[in-house]
Amino acid sequence: MSKIKVSIIGVTGYTGTELLRCLLQHNHVDLKYLVSRQHDGKPLSELFPRLSHIDGLTVSNTDHETVANESDVVFLCLPHKAAQEVVPAFLGKTKIIDFSADFRLKDAATYARYYNIEHQQTDLLNGKFIYGLPEVYRDQIATADAVANPGCFALLVQLLLLPFKGKMDGADVIAVSGTSGGGRAARDPVDHPFCSGNIRSYLVNNHRHIPEILATTGLQEDKLNFAPTVGPFLRGIFANGFVQTTQTPDLSVFKSHPFVRIVDKTELTNVVSTNFVDLSYEQGQNGQWIVQGALDNLLRGASGTAVQNMNIMFGLDETEGLNFNTAIYP
Repeated sequence: MSKIKVSIIGVTGYTGTELLRCLLQHNHVDLKYLVSRQHDGKPLSELFPRLSHIDGLTVSNTDHETVANESDVVFLCLPHKAAQEVVPAFLGKTKIIDFSADFRLKDAATYARYYNIEHQQTDLLNGKFIYGLPEVYRDQIATADAVANPGCFALLVQLLLLPFKGKMDGADVIAVSGTSGGGRAARDPVDHPFCSGNIRSYLVNNHRHIPEILATTGLQEDKLNFAPTVGPFLRGIFANGFVQTTQTPDLSVFKSHPFVRIVDKTELTNVVSTNFVDLSYEQGQNGQWIVQGALDNLLRGASGTAVQNMNIMFGLDETEGLNFNTAIYP
């Protein structure tokens, strides 16, 4: 097949550059436009010296109409609100994979509650975008023109609880993320200087990814306790969960999904800089299961899953561009 013409809007953020790392090793991709308003005309190697060995790539501020008309797929690596402002320029002209939260939820009121802003494209919330969790919605993604990439916390917790769907009386989850989850711009409570030698939770039971978790797991809001936490490391998310149930997890739900590994012992260093999710399940006391999971927040929690979704949308091997030989260590 001919190569897929791929463009990235917002290439200079953490997820944008991680996406670029995947696409540079993808055998079926032709990079068309790398877009950034702030860095128009700059060679990629000037912005990212670690990529100085790659010639011929320049960042531009190409207009959205041109990008849409000359691309087979566009990745929107933009924050919430910004994505919904530009999406109309691409819909119907090219395939879209959106990294923001703007089209993950189907209900405008829920979006407004958790993001403290009214949605400006409510007519696009019901049916235009498929939720991009391959382990659950692979068939729908395969025929989609627009995909909403999951949030990083949400993706891990959804997969962690998926084997218990319809079997849980409740679940309590503590998930610890590295500081890169807050993006390149310094902001409390995830700015690295504040977290060095420190650990703290924030938005307990009020985090923006909770509606995504509820939608996939089937839990009601009052049956989930979720404590998102930031730790003194850069990459990765490690989650501990305590599931109230009398039934055993159905691990067959992960059959044929190449990036989920069921392990005896979950460790963060085994997944950082890979696209794998590692999950472990152990029966606890008093009708509980102790569940643990880990992933790389920038890769499987964002850019890696986006590449998975692109591969599925174009009928490619789901692992293409994501076969990193080993995890980095330490």
